[in-house]
Amino acid sequence: MKKYMNINNEINYKKFIKRLYIYRSLLYFNTTFICNNDYKDVKYIVHALNIKSRRKRIKYIYDTSCMMINNRNKNINICGFINNKCFVQRKNNSNNCNGCCRLCIYQSSNGCTTSNLACKLFNCSEVKKRFEVYKFNDINLLKLLSLKNRIIVKNDYFSKREDVLRDLYCIGIIIPCIRLIYRLVRNYIYYLKNNFE
Repeated sequence: MKKYMNINNEINYKKFIKRLYIYRSLLYFNTTFICNNDYKDVKYIVHALNIKSRRKRIKYIYDTSCMMINNRNKNINICGFINNKCFVQRKNNSNNCNGCCRLCIYQSSNGCTTSNLACKLFNCSEVKKRFEVYKFNDINLLKLLSLKNRIIVKNDYFSKREDVLRDLYCIGIIIPCIRLIYRLVRNYIYYLKNNFE
């Protein structure tokens, strides 16, 4: 069965977004969604709806959301880094480097060595004052994830992309929570070791 969608104005777009939870249900498992325009982020959502493999859909949603944020921030130094110090660290004459990322084991002198969606969505109050940044609710593609997966995506900071995807693939919530707590403890030990030696 094919479902054609004509989304070319804000009213149709809002109706479409409100119905996403229905479109991702089993009722539409054998449906191919077709949209012939590029209104806002509809092409990404329609592409995701047409991916029927749960793992492939989750991976596509995660990677595409990261890409959307990267594209928006491309060629913009939103943290105001100069000599590895962000705007806030320079303003406060802090001895710390690498801004909020100083707490992460995946930081490097060239930036992040992985792609973490929770980290990309986090912005300190100074950045929010100076730039219009994506917030979690701004990325409608993420509404195709289950409630459990949206919670994971919002809170799985300082983790490798592969670890986050593994958490998203899990059916229950207990194993991802245990893995998340383990990584938080590991990162805290790393932070203590590198800052108090």
